[in-house]
Amino acid sequence: MDKVITIHQPDFLPWTGFFHRWMVSDLLIILDDVQFIRRGWHHRDKIKTAQGVKWLTVPVKKKGRYFDTINRIEINDAEDWKKSHLNQIRSAYGKAPRFHVLFPQLQKIYSKPWRYLMDLNLAMLKFIADQLDIRVPFCMASDFSIALKGTEKLLALVQAVQGRAYLTGLGARDYLKEYLFQAQAIPVIWSPYTCPDYPQLHHGFAPYLSILDALMMLPPRKIKRLCSGDTDHAQMHA
Repeated sequence: MDKVITIHQPDFLPWTGFFHRWMVSDLLIILDDVQFIRRGWHHRDKIKTAQGVKWLTVPVKKKGRYFDTINRIEINDAEDWKKSHLNQIRSAYGKAPRFHVLFPQLQKIYSKPWRYLMDLNLAMLKFIADQLDIRVPFCMASDFSIALKGTEKLLALVQAVQGRAYLTGLGARDYLKEYLFQAQAIPVIWSPYTCPDYPQLHHGFAPYLSILDALMMLPPRKIKRLCSGDTDHAQMHA
């Protein structure tokens, strides 16, 4: 059987597509040793509120750290971001079906003295994996100390773990040099995943939110169906 590897940066409370690729792979490599993207997803994601879709953002120290890797980024505790996050989550999801189950667990995570963004993000990913019973293992790219960039780094990581196929999202078509994988007889599997709609609060459906939205609205078995790519919307609403 092919050993399918997926590689993803450690985003903050990412969307269902992240967990789809984790669930359907044999190993997730967390790409923690690449440059932090200031206006990307590493320290923020979207939730749905009564005022529309809003960002939930972890403030980070930026001055003089433009080229820092994700695993070196420190949280900026000059802002009371923990209280702000919990208030935003309570306001947005206080009436959600699973709010009273999840919110105390989120409070425990937020109560810890996080210094590095990486540690907070990993704690959130592990929390969600526990909720969804994801048992696919993960490892850190930094453990391999591969001093390459771009596709060359991704290929070297897959080879380092004896991967036989590489799973990635369609967005990678803009930069991935697929021919480098082909030259090593490692097929690239392009995931066409899109999240089926599901019941949400605050009128209508908003796509591409943090998985936190689905966690608040659906039991784990239905979220696993969402992450599987099942497009049977009727079963989402059953």
